[in-house]
Amino acid sequence: MSVFDHYRPNERAFIEQVLDWVQQVEDNYMLKVTDFLDPREHQIVRQLVGKQLAIYEDGGFVGAERRRLILAPDYYELDPNDFEIAIRQIDYPTKFVELTHRQVTGTLLNAGLKRQKFGDVVLDDGIAQFATTRDAAGFIEMNVDRVGKARIRISEVAPEAVLVVPEVKWSDEFGIVSSLRFDTVVSEVLGLSRQKAQALVKHGDCKVNHKPIDDPSFILEPDDLVSIRGYGRVKLTAILGSTKREKIKIQYGIIR
Repeated sequence: MSVFDHYRPNERAFIEQVLDWVQQVEDNYMLKVTDFLDPREHQIVRQLVGKQLAIYEDGGFVGAERRRLILAPDYYELDPNDFEIAIRQIDYPTKFVELTHRQVTGTLLNAGLKRQKFGDVVLDDGIAQFATTRDAAGFIEMNVDRVGKARIRISEVAPEAVLVVPEVKWSDEFGIVSSLRFDTVVSEVLGLSRQKAQALVKHGDCKVNHKPIDDPSFILEPDDLVSIRGYGRVKLTAILGSTKREKIKIQYGIIR
């Protein structure tokens, strides 16, 4: 059985990349610093690397969801500077503008930055900060001066002024579904009709493990994180068996 058989087909390219990273570290006795990876990518890296290499992680913020990893030989001694993370703040007219995560993310992407080059966006009482790489920070400072119609300025952040990612509180819920199809689970957890759930998925309003999925028949698995625009996030935490009518009992967490 191939290593790829343990993962979904759409994860194959990332798996190949991770295996290449491992080979580079082992062959050249040098560390590898990744881009900002999402939680599912972290999970895959740790599964594939196992105990072959030392793994360290940092996202710039306490509680960061997207983090850079260092893969290194076991004799490597961690130097936090090796993560090469820069925290930047967006200074904007708070009296006239209220920034959202989507606006900040969209602005950075529209500037030509790949999503892997910046991490979490943290907003707190008129303060907006984001994590990025040191290399990308200069590019952002030169090319980003607006969010929407608002003029902004990108500035450095002193270590003592870095925000903390707010703690996420999940509510545990239980449900019964006829299958683990994407649209079926979305219909159950959001209390929507099957037709409306299908429309949400097909319209591109849903992600699984931070990746856009527009196929209603996509099969979900335990630990999958589903993001639904306008509705929040759902994490499928467990499959609890079947009912007498052969339907599937599920446990999930939800934040709105």
